[in-house]
Amino acid sequence: MTRLRTLITAIFVIAALLGTSQHASASSVHLVATINGSGRAVMDAASPLQGTTTYFIHARLYSDGTAVGRFDCVDLAGSTAEGDFFGPITSWKMVNGEITFSGPGQLRTLAGDLQPGIFPYTVVIQTFGGKGVGHWTLDVPFFAPVAICSELLTSGNLVMALTGRPEELSSR
Repeated sequence: MTRLRTLITAIFVIAALLGTSQHASASSVHLVATINGSGRAVMDAASPLQGTTTYFIHARLYSDGTAVGRFDCVDLAGSTAEGDFFGPITSWKMVNGEITFSGPGQLRTLAGDLQPGIFPYTVVIQTFGGKGVGHWTLDVPFFAPVAICSELLTSGNLVMALTGRPEELSSR
C-alpha cells in the first residue's frame, strides 16, 4: 500500500511539473488585438452579390496567428442570396496592411434550415470605422473564385483595440 501511495504521489508531482512547463510555454502566446463590430452593411458594386446584410464580428487575435471569436453575416430578404453565413474565427494574419481572419463556416437559410457542409472562409477588413467608412469582404472559395461579399457599413461600427505592440500586427 505504501508503494502505491508513493507511486500515486510521484505521478501527481510529474503531472504538476508537466503542467507548469506547458503553462510557461503557453504564456509566451499573448493577445495582440481585439476586433469588434456589428450593424448593417450594403454590398457595394465590387460584390457579385447585392443586398443588405447584418453582421457581427468579435475576434481576439493572438501573437501566434491563432484567433478566438465569431463571425456572422446575414443577407437579408431581398438580397441576391438570402441566408446566414456564420462560424468561429480561428486564425488571422496581416496581408497588404489589412487584417485577414478565417475559420470554418456554415450556411443557414432564412427559414432556419442548416445547409450541409463546412466551408472555409476568409474575411478581410479594409477599413475600420462606422457608417460609410467601415469596409470588409467575405470570401468563401467553395461558392466563388472571388470575394462573394464586399460590404460597406451603413450602421454600427467596426473597431480594433490593440493590446500588444503595434509592430506585432505588421510582423504577421
